[in-house]
Amino acid sequence: MHNDPFDEMSVLSRRMLLAGGVALGGAAALPAFGFAGAATTAEVPAREAGIPADAKSRIGMIRRMRLRTDAGPVFWFFRGRNYAQQGANLIPLCELTFGAVMYVTPHADGSMDVVQYELGFRTALGSSKRTEQILNPVTGQMIDVPFAPVGPTPVHYTPDNVLQLPPGIGGTNFTLEHVPELFYHVGDQVGIHTHSRARAMTPGATDRVLNDMSMICSPAAEALNPKVHFASAMAHGTDVTDYARWWKMPAGAGTQTLRSLGQKVAKYSDMPEDWRAMLAANDPAMAADPIAGLQRKAVEYKN
Repeated sequence: MHNDPFDEMSVLSRRMLLAGGVALGGAAALPAFGFAGAATTAEVPAREAGIPADAKSRIGMIRRMRLRTDAGPVFWFFRGRNYAQQGANLIPLCELTFGAVMYVTPHADGSMDVVQYELGFRTALGSSKRTEQILNPVTGQMIDVPFAPVGPTPVHYTPDNVLQLPPGIGGTNFTLEHVPELFYHVGDQVGIHTHSRARAMTPGATDRVLNDMSMICSPAAEALNPKVHFASAMAHGTDVTDYARWWKMPAGAGTQTLRSLGQKVAKYSDMPEDWRAMLAANDPAMAADPIAGLQRKAVEYKN
């Protein structure tokens, strides 16, 4: 089985979203969250009413919603369901619980460094217990399910909020196409619509294309207030990708999609209990001190 860091549990897919610049994030290695630029005064759409148009203000809003604008930890978790997508038909595959531990270090020049660690586990439909094998409903085969953490991975944001990733992650390189963000102000909420498209290239394996689309939502009173460093945030995610290689899907079987709901929290104790228990069982050192664990060498992929 090929190592596959760019499957749906990676911040590189669902979390380029987290990172807010590339891929979660996801820039997509977590999403590319570079600044998309503001419309001119005459072109500001109604959906952006009340959202500042200047680049500096928008970058600050994006960062406080996705991460934070001061130094400190950030934790994201997502729950979702994977589907095989064949035309207009959706076939449920499995469920996913994903979590990320991050630490943000801003700099005086407006740049920012982030280091992040991610761990996701899959369950059978309707179950909350991690599974090591699962039925592929398309082929009828029982499939071994990979399980390994991603990171710690350091990423850098320029003052313009352009995400810069390491040259390779887990033995995989990728090219990234960032689609400009869309901004929404609906009632008392502000939303950022993100879309990153990445091509994962692993030696000896077929390339994979991943589309990460998310809507990150925060209370407008927090998102639009420059005095707020850490805005509370929820995220609705939709990934449309080539199948993760471990599914062993035959040619012409369609694509894979993930629908998920996530939340950003400021404390490790606010992460879901089942995710913390899974981390403690499989990486007790990280569970004991998540922030200290971000300083260690990245885990090698063994899937």
